[in-house]
Amino acid sequence: MVSALEKTYAQIYNASGPLSPQQLIDCSYENGCEGGSFVGVFNYVRDSSDRLNLEKDYPSTPTGAKQDRCQNPNGQVLSHNTTYHLQYRSLPTGNEQYMKQTVYEQGPIYVYYNAGKREGNDTILREASTKFDHYASGIYDVPGCPTNENMNHAMVIIGYGTENGIDYWLVKNSWGTAWGDDGYIKIKRNANMCGIATWPYYAGLF
Repeated sequence: MVSALEKTYAQIYNASGPLSPQQLIDCSYENGCEGGSFVGVFNYVRDSSDRLNLEKDYPSTPTGAKQDRCQNPNGQVLSHNTTYHLQYRSLPTGNEQYMKQTVYEQGPIYVYYNAGKREGNDTILREASTKFDHYASGIYDVPGCPTNENMNHAMVIIGYGTENGIDYWLVKNSWGTAWGDDGYIKIKRNANMCGIATWPYYAGLF
């Protein structure tokens, strides 16, 4: 979710700078990679008067694991004034053209995703997991990947494009730059690949 809010920070302060995912892991009502949701994290930001720290002020731990206590719940205000408030809105399910328009006009959007299963008898889910875990380049494509079940991961779409005639989403993961293509993955677009278009959200000032 942090990446989806960085455009809002840039709009308000006319400056760039990564916000702190560790603050959300430590302080929000969710449990990081052990289980969490965009809505729960957003509610924490709202209840904290729309404040988030910069990464430099609340650095991530080496593993990104949840710490025992919230270190610093303060931070930068992500609201302009009393007229505009930080809010989130769900986008139409399965409408990737609308998602593309939102990314172009508004900025990054947050999506839930079926990243597969490392164990079990479902060969498609195991293929999805293997390809996702070991992704390094190219366009991620798992034919038959379920689009409305096993939604066990969340990422941020930051852009889109076409490569060798195949449309793709440019997606930022939360596993650091050692994973994927410097922390990013290209996922096949206009196919609701692994449910990427099932539950999309946009966060901003409304």
